Amino acid sequence: MGRLLKAVRIGLLDMRGDLRRFALLVVCLAVGTALIAGVNLVGATITRAVNEDTALLMGGDIELSRADRPADAGELALFARYGQVAQVTDTNVRAENGALGAFVDLVSVDEAYPLLGSVRSLDLAEGERPAGLLAPREGVPGALLDPLLLDQLGLSVGDEFEIGGTVFEARGTFRSLPDGPVRGFRLGMPALITIEALQTISDRTSPLPGLGTWFRYKLLFDNMDAEAGRAEIEAALDDPGWTVRSARDGLGPMVRYYDLFMSFLVIVGLASLLIGGVSVWTSISAYVAERANVIAILRSMGSGTGRIFIHFLSQVAVLALVGVGIGLLVGTVAALLVLPTIGEAVGIALTARFDPRPLLVAGGVGLLTAFAFSYLPLQQAQTITPVSLFRSKGLGIPPIDWRRLMGSVHVLPMIGAVIGFLWLAILMTGDPRLVGAFAIASLLSVLVFRAAVGLAQGALRRMGEPSNRLLRHALRAIADRGSNAVSVVISVGMALAMLVVVLVLEVNLRNEFLGASVFDAPTLVASDLFSDEVEDLAELSRTDPDIALFTFTPMLRGTLSAIDGVAADEVRTRGPEASFLSSGEVPLTYRSVLPPTSRIVSGAWWAADHAGPPLVSLHHSLRNGLGVELGDTLSFTIFGEEITAEIASFRDYSWQGGIDFLATFSPGVLEDFPATLFGAVTAVPGREEAVERRLAETFQDVRFIAIGETLELITDALRQLSFAASLVGALAVSNGLLVLIGSLTAGRRQREADAVINTVLGATRGEVIVGQVIQYLILGSFAALLATPLGIGLAAALAMVLLDVQFTIGWLSLGLVDLGAIGVTTLLGVLTLSRALRVRPARLLREFEVA
Repeated sequence: MGRLLKAVRIGLLDMRGDLRRFALLVVCLAVGTALIAGVNLVGATITRAVNEDTALLMGGDIELSRADRPADAGELALFARYGQVAQVTDTNVRAENGALGAFVDLVSVDEAYPLLGSVRSLDLAEGERPAGLLAPREGVPGALLDPLLLDQLGLSVGDEFEIGGTVFEARGTFRSLPDGPVRGFRLGMPALITIEALQTISDRTSPLPGLGTWFRYKLLFDNMDAEAGRAEIEAALDDPGWTVRSARDGLGPMVRYYDLFMSFLVIVGLASLLIGGVSVWTSISAYVAERANVIAILRSMGSGTGRIFIHFLSQVAVLALVGVGIGLLVGTVAALLVLPTIGEAVGIALTARFDPRPLLVAGGVGLLTAFAFSYLPLQQAQTITPVSLFRSKGLGIPPIDWRRLMGSVHVLPMIGAVIGFLWLAILMTGDPRLVGAFAIASLLSVLVFRAAVGLAQGALRRMGEPSNRLLRHALRAIADRGSNAVSVVISVGMALAMLVVVLVLEVNLRNEFLGASVFDAPTLVASDLFSDEVEDLAELSRTDPDIALFTFTPMLRGTLSAIDGVAADEVRTRGPEASFLSSGEVPLTYRSVLPPTSRIVSGAWWAADHAGPPLVSLHHSLRNGLGVELGDTLSFTIFGEEITAEIASFRDYSWQGGIDFLATFSPGVLEDFPATLFGAVTAVPGREEAVERRLAETFQDVRFIAIGETLELITDALRQLSFAASLVGALAVSNGLLVLIGSLTAGRRQREADAVINTVLGATRGEVIVGQVIQYLILGSFAALLATPLGIGLAAALAMVLLDVQFTIGWLSLGLVDLGAIGVTTLLGVLTLSRALRVRPARLLREFEVA
């Protein structure tokens, strides 16, 4: 043990004068570890919050819901056999108090609600259920209102107002519902009434198309595991019209977007660590090469290969501990800072709590990365012998003898490090596919770069030399067997390939977020408009500077009668959208141009002047919900006439889109039927209230519904995610550029020696510089040529298979990064010779001699 400690002490003392050269190595390890630590902490906190409060978040162990009808007596009896049941019905209606009106997110509950938790209201005692407070008084049912809704309607507690034409009394206000997070983003201001009061409302039709009534049943199992009970009740129902959700299912689209963002961060973290590993490899390789004479001296004094290994491993260990430690600290602090924001957006309280497991995993991954990438240079250090003192003058180290290494026990530590890395990565991500794909892609990338450089060097040796002397010298330097071309291309290429992956994924993720978030979301919408009202609104939008945009869409109602020739009531639907479409009369529309808020998932949109057979485009959820494919037909009964259309496409549309339609027809099909018009008004930012007042004064017979504030909540959350994705992408690019800087330190002394010799032989400083520019311009371009398609291919696989997002390429950003990498490679290749061109040749030759 004493000898080991002495070897470690000497190794650390030997490194003291070279600490600054390892700054980039430490930074690269710190960035990758920080990303992984932060992602692990946030992900673990969300998982813990959901798992610990699953039943409370849902308001029961599970929730059963459908859109077409409430549960019948047999289904209610089935639910009751498993445990306690509470019914909740969600719909959208209009509330009025004289001339004041508001769009209401109406929540109707029974006497058992809530099964868990409590409604946060100053008008209810802790744990008191709201049914008693909301019971009719002198024939007038009560309602609890959101404080903003109370102000919007100009009410005080005790005042009467109308919901859907029925008189209610405002019994108080409430802040939140215990199962509020799983309700997702809802349009309108919330109000709470009883199920019995809902039945008395004379007009329960939603003022907006596509917003149906949802019948939900909370179920709290009696002495039964939630997952086992869920499976059993789904089998007993045997009705795909029911949707059964857990708490995580209920948290809705925002959790999916955060899951996507977390997966993106994990990929960036792994990529950053891989880039950091490349920095470790190049830095330690260059350091060992420059210390070759020191190693030879130690060997001549009796030091064995084990002593040499410990000498340099102690240095790598200290550097790795510093880099990983900084990364863990930064990642932890960043995660704790963003937890409240993420919790607010997701809709669940995320409390900071020290959890060592994510940090241990991140730290382990960082340390294993440093060890695995430094192991080969350390093996090369052991092959240096005392005879090196009389040969290479310390300007290089023997190449790796792969056959000897792979056939000895010395390969086992590296294999163990790789296995450990993969195991920790799987623990971190919970996705073996992602880790496996990343590992295979990384290995293939190294092999591709190595093989490509070897083939290129062989071709250069066989081809005739060009007449231009500078180009000839540059190509000769690349083709030489002792050239650093392999290390430069692999390090630059790997860093660039990872950057391409990150940038392409960042673009796709940002498109996914922005696709779900339209920044010109309408401020006010109105349905059932007549043609003259639309013309007046269009004229007002042209003259009123406070109105940024006005759009309108024809709307009519029809009933789904047949699906591919089979009566609709004989087809078993799946999911809420399909249930809603087959529930009776539903809103339909026709369009010639695909709205900017929609994107085609499958199939194709029709031509603007389409005049052929009827076509229809469906929301993509209806593909499985109705069990249909492209080319199948749907029949709708509209004003007593049946219209049959072929399915031309499936599409997705953003939430702000605008209350889009599940079924949209091609031109020339529905125009002859009487239709109303649906309009959307977008106000200039900051002028929303002025526009709302002006419209109310000008169009007294039209009821405009303010939805902009609710949609802005979604937009803000997704805008933050989009900005964060761009920020992380920029961080990864910066990290990659740092690695490019560090990678070009490999072989610096050999390049200095070459430059000095060329200078002694009569080359001018300008000729040496131009020769280096040509050499590194070729190497950088070659690395970019290999890395770009490789990175795009890997990003495509990750985007479409693992992240399940639409794949696009931002060619401009890729081109700029490629040009930047080539420029940085060329510039740094030249700058590494600055000392050789600045110092007198005799001085450098003496340094090389004694090094």
